[in-house]
Amino acid sequence: MLELKNISLKWTSPKEHEFIKNLNLKVEKGKILTIFGVSGIGKSSLINVISGIFEDNLSFKGDIVLNNKRLNETAAENRRIGLLLQEGVLFPHLTVKQNLLFGMNKNLKNEEKSLLIKNHLQKSNMDGFQERYPNTLSGGQKARIACLRAILSEPIALLLDEPFSSLDPDQRNSFRLFVIKQVKDRNIPCILVTHDESDKAISDYKPLDLSSFHR
Repeated sequence: MLELKNISLKWTSPKEHEFIKNLNLKVEKGKILTIFGVSGIGKSSLINVISGIFEDNLSFKGDIVLNNKRLNETAAENRRIGLLLQEGVLFPHLTVKQNLLFGMNKNLKNEEKSLLIKNHLQKSNMDGFQERYPNTLSGGQKARIACLRAILSEPIALLLDEPFSSLDPDQRNSFRLFVIKQVKDRNIPCILVTHDESDKAISDYKPLDLSSFHR
């Protein structure tokens, strides 16, 4: 379970401004919570704090707890939280396989890594794409590879920062279903932040309006 306990976020410069106050939530394993709100309300800042990425002029109070472990002082690379951003951000000079190898468990043998990649591409209807480069992929294909890269890092929670917004309607619907299946199959908690009303439908809980905690 992923829990946020009394989270408050505050800009410290150019002048002090607390913009989220006393946010509490729980997301169980295999469940998705959608957090929505207008641009600039602090959705991405909240995702960054949960993942352990701290902006220089941002401070927070409260506790981030994952599977009963408090993560406040845990470095981002040790939190085992997958992060999928709006643009996906694949490395353009690397093949699909090389992109997927990035972040995989270094204790796995090369043969094990290759088999995992092959199996995941097959399940994603992208078998045979291993040696393709990002500039040869469609927007929907890039999104799937970026999601698979996050999944193959073996996260125990997943954060999605508007990952569907750059896709056309058909790609968006297909990718939503793909993400839902990944979360359910791996039984991990997931938070999706968005400003798209249609994303609310995939939430397993009542979608959370971040403006309710905004100051």
